[in-house]
This record gives sequence, structure tokens and C-alpha cells, in this order.
Amino acid sequence: MKKTKLILTALLCGSILMNPVPAAAEGSSPEDFDRWMEEQFIESMEEDYLNMHFTVRDYQALGIKNPELKVGEIGDLESYAEEIKDIEDTLKELEQFDYEKLSDAQKADYDIYRNYLERLKELNSFPMMDFYFLPTGGITDNLTTNFAEYKFYEKGDFEDYLTVLSTVDDYVDEALELTRTQAKNGYFMTDEALDETEESIDKFVEKTDDNELIIVFEKNVDAFEGLSSEEKETYKKKNRDIILNSYIPSYKKAKAELEKLRGSRTSQGGLAELKDGKAYFEAYAKFKTSSEDSVQTLLAQCEKYLKSAFGEFYMLMTTSSADLEEKVKFKDPEEILKYLQENLKKDFPEGPDVKYTASYLDPSVANPNINAYYLNPPVDDITDNVIKINGTNVTDINEMYETLAHEGFPGHCYQMTWFLDTKPAHLRAALSNIGYAEGWAMYVEDWAWRNSGLSKDAADACRLNTGISYVLNAAADLGVNGLGWTKKDLSKWIQKQGFNDSMTSGLYSFVCKSPGVILPYGVGFAKFWELKKDCEKLDGFSLKDFNKVLLTNGDRPFELVRKDVDQYITSLTGKTPDKTPAPTPVPYPVDGDDGEIDQNAEGRKWVMYGGIAAIAAALLIIVLALASHRKVR
Repeated sequence: MKKTKLILTALLCGSILMNPVPAAAEGSSPEDFDRWMEEQFIESMEEDYLNMHFTVRDYQALGIKNPELKVGEIGDLESYAEEIKDIEDTLKELEQFDYEKLSDAQKADYDIYRNYLERLKELNSFPMMDFYFLPTGGITDNLTTNFAEYKFYEKGDFEDYLTVLSTVDDYVDEALELTRTQAKNGYFMTDEALDETEESIDKFVEKTDDNELIIVFEKNVDAFEGLSSEEKETYKKKNRDIILNSYIPSYKKAKAELEKLRGSRTSQGGLAELKDGKAYFEAYAKFKTSSEDSVQTLLAQCEKYLKSAFGEFYMLMTTSSADLEEKVKFKDPEEILKYLQENLKKDFPEGPDVKYTASYLDPSVANPNINAYYLNPPVDDITDNVIKINGTNVTDINEMYETLAHEGFPGHCYQMTWFLDTKPAHLRAALSNIGYAEGWAMYVEDWAWRNSGLSKDAADACRLNTGISYVLNAAADLGVNGLGWTKKDLSKWIQKQGFNDSMTSGLYSFVCKSPGVILPYGVGFAKFWELKKDCEKLDGFSLKDFNKVLLTNGDRPFELVRKDVDQYITSLTGKTPDKTPAPTPVPYPVDGDDGEIDQNAEGRKWVMYGGIAAIAAALLIIVLALASHRKVR
């Protein structure tokens, strides 16, 4: 039995085995490859209702049959082995195609899909660490978001919605059963993570008749043309009954059962302290960063950015006479998005004409760990786009500006609709390389500050503050969860970088509670920063042309992005660039024999100056997943 829970586009790759080139198979033409990719897409859509509904608007026009009406299926430990076998079978099918006969676009699709499958195969080897109830990315928040954002395209969607909604209790039970098995073996979230999950559940269940899932559904019913008054009341009554007598009780049950497992984890530290934790995090980091690099190499890349950015930041803070707390001259989200959309044209290729709405989340369903999210549009209708803002977290106009650049233009909304407008294989819209996706959105935040209308020094202070925050958090995540740093080790590393170690406790707690969550943002940004740095001083460099290179072929592993950028460099210089050497990994902690940090190792110790949070203030997401390790198929 196949277990298929697609990570809805963006929360979610293998070795990109560029060589040796896959063996050819007779009769496997480029046309056959396109048909096979479409079959993969259709099969994946037919196996999961919610994924299908969010990915496709008119599923029948694409030859897709309506899937079984339920949230999903989690399964037991054996299902992970079945998933691995299923992935291996798909890889064998993929390898039957003659790679050399494919077009450049098809080769990109081939490499990206193979990478995705190989990464998932690795992750399915660690079922004990596939946690379903984490405070960020866990099912209690994600289910609610998926139902709150559900679109009603036709009358039948109301019946489908209610049927799927009624299966949440069974889905939660399955997740709890797997979680109990994990906990018996010493694998569970940290106690602090459990506290946050329980707080989130409490916030949601305390609202009953005024619950957001009741309010939103009734608004959708009232706004839908074609329902009689009697039908509207029937649907409202049925939804209310499910929410009050099944959905909310299932969350209360989850909290009670999870509380019984408190303390089950063998260590309250990072994943590296759990059995097989280092191996798991190595695979997880590759998946979350869209990169083949080892944890050590990723850490060295983060350090390379931090050394450069903090030197610039320090000089700015100590020499500038400008008002570094200057505010952008905008009033509201609509004005910001309009400004960004109009001003990106000089540095980015033209995108499709799209509509969007930006609105605020109800506090009862707003995860405290996010600032906002962007909901990917269906592959067959990219015109309507949704951005939701957590008004509890985003109160400052500068934060709003940065957040909307990330989620809107030139961030997720622009990048996703630009790529979908190129009419890629449908399966590509159902895959995700989150390191690329979030790295792009961080990269364009940097651009947005440079084009914000602020004075140069104020804009530089904002962009450096953001970049350092996220990369610093990602580096700590790699060290604690990937290399096994203790809190003391992290403190020494922070000092070694030149920062004040007063942030250590909060940072250590954050990365233990939410392992890997920050990696796509911090590491992804550091990789885009390095790509631009390698190109921007070359004669003939055009930011618009460079950005088009980054955008072409959509979200993909950074090895493929680097290949495309190298071709761009060759077009400017006439020379094939030397392979960019990976930063030299340095083992940490690096302290002297007396156990004290060498304060002069980098010349001098800088005290942290102004504004960088101990933990990342915003864990921005595109759309939400219901599980972690399920294949698109």
C-alpha cells in the first residue's frame, strides 16, 4: 500500500548524479518522458485529496480522478520501508529514459525529480525522527491552516470539504500511534517544544462557537452563489457539529496523549544527541537546504557570509551619522505590495499579470513562530494569490515591508507565478526545493531594502540585520543538531564569530525545539549571496539577466543553480569558471588548551550591536505540509 503525503509546494532532494550519465533505454523518447512525468503527477494527485485540491483547480480537465476523501494516511513503521521500495521502483523507471536525447528543460526536470526522490528515500530511512507534532510544521497548526485556506470552486467542494474534515480525528489518532512508538524508543520532541505545541492547541480549542474554522466556513458558504438558503444552513450546521464534536476534541485528545509522553526523549539537546541523530540531520539538512553539501561545509558557508556581513555591519554602526531606525514611507500592505510590484521591473524579468490579496490571520490560528505565509496558486490558475499576515508579530512598518517583499514581490508570489507562467511540467509544481524557495525570498529581501527609499545607511542596517540574524540562526542549527554542540560549545562558537554570547540560551533553545526549520532561510540566503558575489563585479554584469538565470527552471537544487550561473559567467568572460571551492570546514568548538576562546583569532572581539534577535523573529513559510517524508506519487 502506498503512503503518499506530498509536502505541499514549498515546504519541502539525492544526489544530483550528473555523472555518470544515466544509461539509455530503447524506446524511451523525449515524448515518452513528458507522458511519464504527467502520469507521475496525475497519480500523485489521485492519492491525496488535499494536495490535489490545493495544487489543481480543474482536476477533471487534467484527467485526474477525485481521490479518496480523507486528510491522509500516516501508517506505521513498516510503511516507511514500503515507501523506500516505491521510491526505488520509480527511480528505476526514471533511469530508463535516454538522458542525452532529452531537451535542456527535460534534463533539468529529470535531475530535479531524481534528486527529490533520492532525498526522500534517505529521509524514509529514519522513521523514528519523523515527528508530527512539533510546534512549527506540526499537524495541529498545519491542518487548521489547510482548512482555513480551502477554496470552494464548485458546489460539490462543500460536501468534499466536510467529508475530509470529519476524518481529522482518525488522522490525529494515526499520528499519535506513530508518536507513541517513537517515544517508546526514546524519540520525541523536547519538553520546551511540547510546551509550545500544547500552548498552540490551547489557543485554538478555547474558541468554540467563534472558532475561526466555523467563522471562515460560514463566510465561504454565504459568499458562494448557487446554494439555496436551506443548503447553506445544512452545511453550516454540519460544519459546526464536526468542529465542536470531533475536530476540537481530537486536538484536546492530542494534547492529553502528548503530555503523557513528556520526558520520553533520551536527550533534551539537539538531534545529534539521539541515536542516529547525526546521520538523520545530515540527510535532513540536505533536504532543507536544497544542497548536496555536508553539515560541516554548510556551516563554513554560513561563517563566510557572517564574516563579510558583520564586518560591514560593524563599520556602519560605528561610523554612520544617519538615523538607522528610519521608517519606510508606506501606510499599509496594499501600498507596499503595489510599490514593490512596480519597482521590481528594472532588476527582474517581467512576470505574469496576477492578482493578490493580503489579509491578517485570526490570532487563534496564527502560529506564533511565523510572520506570514504565501499560499501557492493552483497550477492551472496562477492569477489569484493569497498572502496572510500574522498581525501579532508584524506590528512595525519596516517589518511589514520586509515581510511582504519576502511573501509577495519579488519574493514567493513573483517567483512562483513567474515559473508557472513558463508552463513547466505539472509535476514540477508539486515538488519543492525549499532551500531555493526560501533562499530566493531572503535574497530579494536584501534587494528590497536597497530599493526601499530609505537612506543608504538605514537600508544597509536593515538588510544586514536581517541577513545576519537568519544565517547566524542557521549556523547554530547546523552546529547543535548536526555536529552535537552543547550550549557551552555554541557559546564558544558565538564568541569566536565576534558576537556577544548573551544570545546563547535563547538560540540553543530555539534550534533544539525546531530543528532544521531555519536552514532554508539562512543557508539558502548565504548560497544566493555567494552566487551574486561571484558575478556582480564582472564586466557586462546585468542584475536583471542574472536574476533571470536564477529564476529559469524554477526552484531546484543549488548544484543546478550553480551550473546555470557558471554558464552565465562563461557568457560574460568567455572562460569556463574554475569550480568554486567549498569553504574549508572547521571543527568546533575551537578553544585553546585552557578551554577559553582565543579572542584575537579574528583580530579582535566585537560586541553585538543592536537589533539582531537571539532567535529568528520570522519563520516565513509558503504553504503548509501535513507530513514530512512522503513521496509525490
